[in-house]
Amino acid sequence: MTAVIYIDFEAIHPVIDGEWHRTRLTGIPKPGQGITMLCGATATAVFQPLNRRRDRGVATACPQCDAIYRRERGIPQQSTRQGR
Repeated sequence: MTAVIYIDFEAIHPVIDGEWHRTRLTGIPKPGQGITMLCGATATAVFQPLNRRRDRGVATACPQCDAIYRRERGIPQQSTRQGR
């Protein structure tokens, strides 16, 4: 018998120096594997339990990754959304 675990790769947001990024993953990176973010930043993958997510404060979104992600999907940029 197998237990299937479904992963949403768009829900994975690597954090570098307190800023969360977006990346184009096609699989779960191995610990120590290099990954490149949409903004071009690169880092080595490490994993921590979810309950440690805010140990260094609340991460903020990388504005470059956000802009690229929105442009690729036809989502209005933050500054052009209604009510802003």
